Amino acid sequence: MTRRRAAFGVFRHVVLSAWTLIVLFPVAWMVLTSFKDAGDWVSWPTRWFPFLDFEPTLLNYRQIFYIGGTTASGELRREASEQAYAIWKGVVDSGVIVTIASLASLVLGAALAYAISRFRTGGRNYPYTILTVRMLPPIVIAIPMLIYYTSLPEFFRAVFNVRVAFFDTYHGLILLYIVTTLPYVIWMMLAFIDAVPRELEHAARLMGATRLTTLRVVVFPLVASGMAVTLLFVFILNWSEFLLALTLTQPNVLTLPVLLNKFQSAVEGRLYGPQAAIGTVVTLPVVVFGLLIQKHLVKGFSFGMIRR
Repeated sequence: MTRRRAAFGVFRHVVLSAWTLIVLFPVAWMVLTSFKDAGDWVSWPTRWFPFLDFEPTLLNYRQIFYIGGTTASGELRREASEQAYAIWKGVVDSGVIVTIASLASLVLGAALAYAISRFRTGGRNYPYTILTVRMLPPIVIAIPMLIYYTSLPEFFRAVFNVRVAFFDTYHGLILLYIVTTLPYVIWMMLAFIDAVPRELEHAARLMGATRLTTLRVVVFPLVASGMAVTLLFVFILNWSEFLLALTLTQPNVLTLPVLLNKFQSAVEGRLYGPQAAIGTVVTLPVVVFGLLIQKHLVKGFSFGMIRR
């Protein structure tokens, strides 16, 4: 039995290590490509090792952020300046939209999860009903939402005599991101809130605490790790969302995934190096955010760090 367990442990580590390499390989390829010049992007045989196979360069990062300008003139200089402006706009647009949508979805979802957990709002099958909303692929709602968003201004102008636009706006995309991520937040927070002993809330109420005070002092501190994990998960979903942003924005709002798909040069064609640099920049906020809340991740991903 001991030998079988040892063999199984070795096999498990080998499989997990192989899977880790498979998952990290595209990320490593992207980062390496971002430090290569144009001659090394699609070279064969592939140049893998910096300083041995190729000389690393920051030219791709300087190009996408237009750092120090460029020695080119005419059409190339103008194009580089426009691309750099689009990238900075994409960073700002994605940051504003994703941050607001993720925080709003977390607050609203946590409140709904508490109501379902403590008051059985909607009945026993209500959580499953909510989850079915997210089972629909984004392509199913993309075109209907496009028609809906383009029709709403006429409705508001006819009924309320005000002009409210939803297509190609911050609040239009934020609202849609909240709706699409809310089922995930409710399901994840429901597991954490269910693990909080009800006796703690009863004790706080007996001591004179109001419902809001009980939530603020007793419940939310105990599920802080779960809230951090949920926020990270929703942030990743919103940060990397592509189809809805592509369908419902243009040209006033531009998120980074949409920008990454469109980034190419009219003179040079597909720019793999700058695209890899943009992809690395897009990945960094998620990595940094994860490192900042890493002390909560181990507890949060266990789904039940609080026991009765």
